[in-house]
Amino acid sequence: MIERLIGSVIPVDHPMIARVEERILRNDRIGAAKIVTGDVASQEPGHPDFLNTVVKQMAMRMSNREETIRAPLNDFAASFIGITRDERSAKELLTGDFFYMANPKKAVVRSNIFRDIVVSNNHYEDLEKEQWDLGKVLMRVPGPDAPMGSPAGQMIATDSTGTMSANPDPAGVLTSRAFMQAHAIAGTNRRLVEYAFRAFMCMPMSEMADTSASPARIGRDIDRFPGGDNVKFETSCKGCHTVMDGFRGAFARFDYSNLTVGGANYGIVRHTQVNNAGGFKFPANAVDANTVIRKMNHNETVFPQGYEITDESFVNNAVGIKNKDVFGWAGARARGGVGVNQFGHMIADSARFSQCMAKRVYEAVCAPGMKSEARITPIVKELASKFQASGYKLRSLFQETAATPNCAVMNGR
Repeated sequence: MIERLIGSVIPVDHPMIARVEERILRNDRIGAAKIVTGDVASQEPGHPDFLNTVVKQMAMRMSNREETIRAPLNDFAASFIGITRDERSAKELLTGDFFYMANPKKAVVRSNIFRDIVVSNNHYEDLEKEQWDLGKVLMRVPGPDAPMGSPAGQMIATDSTGTMSANPDPAGVLTSRAFMQAHAIAGTNRRLVEYAFRAFMCMPMSEMADTSASPARIGRDIDRFPGGDNVKFETSCKGCHTVMDGFRGAFARFDYSNLTVGGANYGIVRHTQVNNAGGFKFPANAVDANTVIRKMNHNETVFPQGYEITDESFVNNAVGIKNKDVFGWAGARARGGVGVNQFGHMIADSARFSQCMAKRVYEAVCAPGMKSEARITPIVKELASKFQASGYKLRSLFQETAATPNCAVMNGR
């Protein structure tokens, strides 16, 4: 159990072994898991590698396009680790106005909010390079431990002098610098939808395609007669785009850009209603009269009768017979909404979100390296129910997962 939860071999004489063994012999597997993961209520410190290795690696795979752990630590992963450590609702990962950074009093790394976090990844790369214990040094911003003068939440840079504005549509890690860098650069912002579902619904777009759904929101850049054949569109292209294009309006005003100003390089998240002036403003032809980023409606001559995005509204077209039971939609935004925050609420309120988090934790702890694609097993559904009952606490989900007898069988123990 210890090794599953810390991701490495533990010495046979480690004092934690005897404590965990004693709990298991008393048939208190949850109590045993709490010793390893740590527990706020009982003030168990836990093993540092639970957060620094297992949780970090799970988060890193979700944070980048390659879905790999071989990438630098970033703000997405730091927030995931912080939410787990602090036993806050995992729904905040999709809906909150916050980020996690190292407390400057606990970790001596580059920590300028503008220079090292908002426009670069310096802060997080330093934390990883110098091997700081993330469970000990991370703090939530905003939060009770944040120093005076810290921003009120997620920030967007407006010029190279260090001027910043509040993110007008914060949505947890969906609007993190790492997630935007991976999926909002260039393109048509469809990738943001695709990877939000891959990361938090464990659902590739091909699995949720539905040719019976309405094509009303499919963009003007999608040919309805590819190769002169409408049948191909109706039986193939339509299925993915009717779902994806229905959602992508939520990201209509976001973009990620690499800029060079005065010889300095910046990688920034931009919002059309914030970056409309100053050194980081959009070029004149990049934003339309509705303050929608131009790339959302480019290649409009391919099929001029297609849908033109004019605002941040989105429609959930994954509610048909094929998908409604798969996702278990619930909440006020189940049918659609406006903006990324409401898009995040839609995902977080679904049954599938809980099942996906349970699936990811199960694979991380019990079956590392095993991927079951979109399939959700009865064991995962049971863990998802316990996750919901815990208040969506990820640390509790790790404990429940490690304690399940099936997990021990998967590891030959």
